[in-house]
Amino acid sequence: MKKNQRRLSVYILALAVAFCSVLSGCNKGNDEFPSVTFPEDTSVPSSSASTRESTVPEADIYNITVASPYSYSTVQYLAKLYYCKTHDMMGENTGNTISLDYLDGIDPDFIVSSVLTPVEGATVDTVTLWNNDNRAPDVFLTSQVTEMKNNDLIIPLNDHLSDNPLLSSGRVFISAVEQDMYDGLMYAVPYYSSVMLLVGNSEYIPSSGKLPYKPDVRQFRSYLEEIGREYDCIPLSSGRDLIPYINSAFNDDRSCSYMLCDEYRINKDNTMAVIDKTLGYINGLYGEGLTADYTSGGSNPVFSRNAGIWTASSSEIPNWDRYYPAGIYLASLPAEDNTGNISPMTTLYSFCVNKNTVNKEFAADFAAFIALDSDARMLTERLEYLNGFLPSINSSEVWETITDDPVFGQLAGLYYQHLDKAVYCPGVNDRLFISVSDYLASYKGGAFDPEACYGKT
Repeated sequence: MKKNQRRLSVYILALAVAFCSVLSGCNKGNDEFPSVTFPEDTSVPSSSASTRESTVPEADIYNITVASPYSYSTVQYLAKLYYCKTHDMMGENTGNTISLDYLDGIDPDFIVSSVLTPVEGATVDTVTLWNNDNRAPDVFLTSQVTEMKNNDLIIPLNDHLSDNPLLSSGRVFISAVEQDMYDGLMYAVPYYSSVMLLVGNSEYIPSSGKLPYKPDVRQFRSYLEEIGREYDCIPLSSGRDLIPYINSAFNDDRSCSYMLCDEYRINKDNTMAVIDKTLGYINGLYGEGLTADYTSGGSNPVFSRNAGIWTASSSEIPNWDRYYPAGIYLASLPAEDNTGNISPMTTLYSFCVNKNTVNKEFAADFAAFIALDSDARMLTERLEYLNGFLPSINSSEVWETITDDPVFGQLAGLYYQHLDKAVYCPGVNDRLFISVSDYLASYKGGAFDPEACYGKT
């Protein structure tokens, strides 16, 4: 099965300020995984003992529409919470404790409507269609900030959020903020990210036990060999899915961009050497029968349930967990050394403000609130928890919800410690992603062809 076909089948399954974070390790659970002692929040306290004042000037009625994966009800509760926090009506409550009955009685002096999107948010084509039909949301979630900017669909937010306390030092992971900045201008507010990882079928765990949360390339290969000896299955489904994401393991665990596209523009020879090592490793797995492409019988985890482990986005975790009767387990992508650093390969989803919005100031302020206010994030997770997504906000109360998740929680805690070293990858609709995916779907070994892989520029 071609990789672009596989993407469809998986879907069917389912300001520039200095930021810092203080991290330390402790033990959680009975596995080898080190969990996290969260830093003290350096943000505005989540209880309304200190109320966040709105940076929006007064007006008769503000009316905006927000496009997100959340229901109308959740967006309305967020709007009411925004009103409470800007009018000193929280008491000692937080987003985790405030009564929904209390919020039901709040009557804001503004209107927030909503449009439902997939968890990946809106695409350029969708926003263009909205604009052409004169029904474009004022605020929308997207993974295509660069494309939105290049198509002149969004506005920079510096002028509207320069005094916003939610952007104070320490609130947001710096790598996420940098991803949404171009020439010193902030074009979006980072909301959450998904991360590439390994998903395993619990029916095919070898007698030696599960793969460690932080495997190295040698452990990973040995693990596949054990699955192959003990079970009649494909140990690794479509090994070439790993190629764009594991090059750091063959570059002394130094962070590498998606398919080394950035490095290739700077130093082609060094980049080709790393790619050759990556391809040699993956081709070796094929040579020993430890992996097979989707066209081979029984190798597709979507349909056959006859694969031991495969590469996936964390956004797909709920679908895999529901789909597999025996359950799933998770591990990070293999590194060179399992004691070394991890560079999470992530896709970032951010809130943008439509260039056509009338209420730019209010739209920007509300986008920052739902993305970066601790109470707003706690209330959102409480009402509609989306498993598999890592918040961009550095808040212990928010992250405790994520790390308590029985499937993703422990691995999420691992990524928490490394998010400021995250490598951001293109979304599935991005030209580079499509070009690399199509090339690897047709690659059957041999020399690497950069022009065919990256596309002509």
